[in-house]
Amino acid sequence: MSETRFNLRRPSPDPAADVESYIDHGAAAPPAEEEPAAQETPEKIRRLVVLLPNSTHRRFKLLAAARETTMSDLCRTWIEEAIAEQFQ
Repeated sequence: MSETRFNLRRPSPDPAADVESYIDHGAAAPPAEEEPAAQETPEKIRRLVVLLPNSTHRRFKLLAAARETTMSDLCRTWIEEAIAEQFQ
């Protein structure tokens, strides 16, 4: 009986891969001569952030900013409150 091996690891994306196409389809980067200029990369990231206004991380970050605290301190506060609630 022969043993069948499967490679279950995801292929690592090319570091120069186009962010949007990788997220959408895992596609490879365009050839080097067609790569966007370095100035365009922040614009792509900004567009991705704008496209994800309801993401949990973004909402959490906005909540922390509204309370004028850091995300870390907000987590710590919630954990302390939950522990205090459990042991009262």
